[in-house]
Amino acid sequence: MHIPIEGDITEHTTAAVLDALAASGDAPVVVRINSQGGVVQAGVTIYEALKAHRAGVTVEIVGWALSVASLIAMAGKTIRMAGTSLIMVHAPWVKTSGNASQLRQTAETLEAVGRSMRAAYARTGQTPKAIERWLSGEHWFTAEEAIAAGLADEILHDAHAEPVNAMACAFAIPSHIQEHIMSTKTQNPTPTTIDPQAAARFAELERREAIRENFKPFARHEGAASFLDTLLADNTVTAENVGPRILTWMARDATSVAGRGIHPHALSYDLSEQSRLDFVAAATDAILMRAGQRIENPHPAARDLRGKTIAALAENLLSMDGVSTSGMSGPQVIQAAMGRDDLPLLLQSVTARSLREAYETAPSSHSIWTAEREVADFRPQTLVQMSEAPDLEKVGEHGEYTSGYFAEAAETFAVETFGRIISVTRQALVNDDLGGFTRVPAAFGAAARRLEADHVYAKLTGNPVMADGKELFHADHGNLAATPSALGVESLAEARAAMRGQRTLNGLGFLDMAPRYLIVPTVLETEAESLLASLARPDGAHSGVANPGWIRNLELVSDPRLDDNSETAWYLAASPSQIETILRAYLAGTQRPDLIESEEFIRDVFSWKSRLDFGTGVIDYRGLYKNAGA
Repeated sequence: MHIPIEGDITEHTTAAVLDALAASGDAPVVVRINSQGGVVQAGVTIYEALKAHRAGVTVEIVGWALSVASLIAMAGKTIRMAGTSLIMVHAPWVKTSGNASQLRQTAETLEAVGRSMRAAYARTGQTPKAIERWLSGEHWFTAEEAIAAGLADEILHDAHAEPVNAMACAFAIPSHIQEHIMSTKTQNPTPTTIDPQAAARFAELERREAIRENFKPFARHEGAASFLDTLLADNTVTAENVGPRILTWMARDATSVAGRGIHPHALSYDLSEQSRLDFVAAATDAILMRAGQRIENPHPAARDLRGKTIAALAENLLSMDGVSTSGMSGPQVIQAAMGRDDLPLLLQSVTARSLREAYETAPSSHSIWTAEREVADFRPQTLVQMSEAPDLEKVGEHGEYTSGYFAEAAETFAVETFGRIISVTRQALVNDDLGGFTRVPAAFGAAARRLEADHVYAKLTGNPVMADGKELFHADHGNLAATPSALGVESLAEARAAMRGQRTLNGLGFLDMAPRYLIVPTVLETEAESLLASLARPDGAHSGVANPGWIRNLELVSDPRLDDNSETAWYLAASPSQIETILRAYLAGTQRPDLIESEEFIRDVFSWKSRLDFGTGVIDYRGLYKNAGA
C-alpha cells in the first residue's frame, strides 16, 4: 500500500495518513514524500503513527523532504531517495506572540519537540553533537550526502536506471532555488501558538522515545515486542521508572545455574560490536581487581561485574550473542562460551593485562640509563655512528672553502626471541581459579623484565670487546680509573673530568658530556645515597665545605646484579638522550612481551605463548666510566 505525503503538511495530512494506516491493517506500507514541511504538530503525529506501524514502513523521498517532512522520513525502516531529491533538517520554529510567560511556555515546548526530533534523527547513527549541528540551522543534503550521513539508506531508481553509489560531496543549494524555498516557506501555514494539547502530545512522544531507548538492549528477547507495547500504553511508565519493570519482566523465568539463582540475561547489554568490546574491557578490570591487582582508573562498569564468576561472565557474553543458557550448568556455560570468540577474547585480555602490568611495574633500573631502539628483523644490526661535524674554518676574502670529513664507528647487535607458554585448563575456569590467568602471567611479565636487566648488566660488567678491538672499559678509551678508589667526592670529580674530556670520533673536538647517573651495587647504595643527599662534603678533610651541586644532582641507580660481579666497583653514565651507550633493542611492531593464543583440541587447555623479542648491544664507550673501587 502506498501513502503519499505531498505539499504542505497540515492536520488534514495527519488525518489522511492515519486513515490510510488503519485501512492497511497489518500490511507493509510505502510512504512517498514530496513536501516542503508544514505544521510541526501534524508532522510529529504522523512520525509517531508510522513508527508504531507493526508491519513496518518504507519511505521513498521522490522530491523534497524539508523541515518536518524530514522528521517524518525518519520513521522508515528503510529510506530511499531519488537521485535528484533533497532533505533539509532544522530545529522546530514557530511564529507566535504573547506575554513573557506564554513565550517561555512556547520555548519549553519547542525544546521538548527538539529533544524528540533528536531522538528521531538518532537512527542515522550520528553523534548527538553532529545532530545538534544539523538542528542549529538549515542543513541541506543531496541523496548521496544523506546516505553518507545515515539520513537515507539507498538510491531509489527505476528498473532501467543504473544505481548511484553514495558518496560524500560538497553541496550548495543554488541561490534561485533557495529563494524559491524560502518564499514558499513564508507562504506555508505555520502555527501561531502551541496549544496545551500539542504540548501534551510532545511530552507523550518524548516519553515513548525514552522508553524505547531504554528497552533496546532487551528487544531480541522472546515476547519483547508485546511487553514494549504494554509499557508504551501505560501512562504511568516513565524513563525514570521503566528500569525496575524491565528487570522484573526479565526475571520472570529465572533458573538456577551453577548453584546460584541467575537469569540467563540478568545483565543485558547493547548487542553492537563496540558494546561487546566495552563489556570485555569492564570484565577484564573486574577480574583483575577481584584477583587483588591494583587497577588505575578502572572501567566504570568494572565494580558492577567484580562479584561475578567466570561462568557468570561467560553467561553474559553468550546472552549478548543471542545464545540462551537456560538449563545449562556452569561447565556447560563455559564450554559453550569457549567455542565462540568473546570468552577467549576476555581471557586473553586478562592474561595480557596481567602480563604487561607486571612487566611495566617490575623493577627496571636498567631502563633508566640505557637507550632504546626498535629494529625491523632478527638479522645482526650494525649501527653506524657518524662523528660530530668538523670544526668550521675561517675563510678569508676571496679564499676557498676546504672540505671536512666525518669519521665513522660501527657496533653490531641482534634481537633474539625469548618465551614461555602459559596454560589455563577448563577445570580452572569452572572452579573460578583466577591464579591461572592473573598471577601466572604476572610472574612471566616480571620474568621478562628481569631478562632485560640480566642482559643489560651482563654487558656492563662483562666488559665486552668493541669494534676497535679494545674492551668497553679500557685505558685507551679514557673511561677506566687508573687507580681503583672508593666512592667519594674526589674520585667522582676525577670521573667527571674524564667524561667531559672525551673527544669526538674524528678527534677534532670535545663532547663535553656531563655524568647523569651513578650506578652502584646494593652494598654501596646507602653510602651513595648519603653522598648524593649531603649538603656538606661528607669527608672530614673538608669540613664545612659545600657538597658540589653536580653530585647532588646525580640520579642513583643500584642493582643486585652488580654485587655478583663486584661489591666495590661503581660507574657513571651520561644521559641516553645525550649519547647512547648500552642499547636495548626490540622487534618493531610487537608487544613487550607479546602474547599469542592457542587452543588445544586434544586437552581441555587454553594456552598463551609469552614472547619477548629483545637484544642488547654496546654502542658507545664514551658515555660510561668505571672505577673498580676499593
